Amino acid sequence: MLSGHIVALLVFCLVRFAASQTPTVPSNLPPATGAININGSSIINAPKEAVWNAVLNFSSYPNWNPFVRSQLVANEFAIPLENQTAFVGAKLIITSQIPPLPQPVDVFTPPNLLTQHITLEEITVIDTENYRVAWVLLSPDWILNTIRWSAVSTVVDDYGMEKSLYESRETFGGPLASVVQGVLGGDLAESFQAQADALKVWMEG
Repeated sequence: MLSGHIVALLVFCLVRFAASQTPTVPSNLPPATGAININGSSIINAPKEAVWNAVLNFSSYPNWNPFVRSQLVANEFAIPLENQTAFVGAKLIITSQIPPLPQPVDVFTPPNLLTQHITLEEITVIDTENYRVAWVLLSPDWILNTIRWSAVSTVVDDYGMEKSLYESRETFGGPLASVVQGVLGGDLAESFQAQADALKVWMEG
């Protein structure tokens, strides 16, 4: 009969072997530019184009997104536009829940006013060739600067089936970055992953 130490060693070796056989999914996000980064991702059984369209369809966010409850395209005066199609230079009025609301959510889900945040941001990149979009917080850079990237790419699973990888990352810089990480870091990480998980359910449902 094998001793407990030998069994533990065998289990450890098997776990290490399994991990070495698991392929690393390449990221479609650009290299991170800051020391503080919050990430979320999911593999979705849906075409890349469909997932990309869902990411840019901000008007649909209240129907499924437990993190970003509203994301309005606005003009330079922060007045929401009738046409909500995203474009570079557009301002965004973003209403978020940090931590995220319990899933599932829909347009009728009431907010938690104690954890609701409203920010004004600006779209800086819509890369239709590489399926990447980015927006930045409109605040003095010397106090706090952020950039949030979202990207979609095609991955192949173990059975040779094509699926979509959704990734999102926000990078924080400036003197207040460490404060944001200390106060909201854990809740932000939960929120980013909740959005990724909810997008998967929305697309596959």
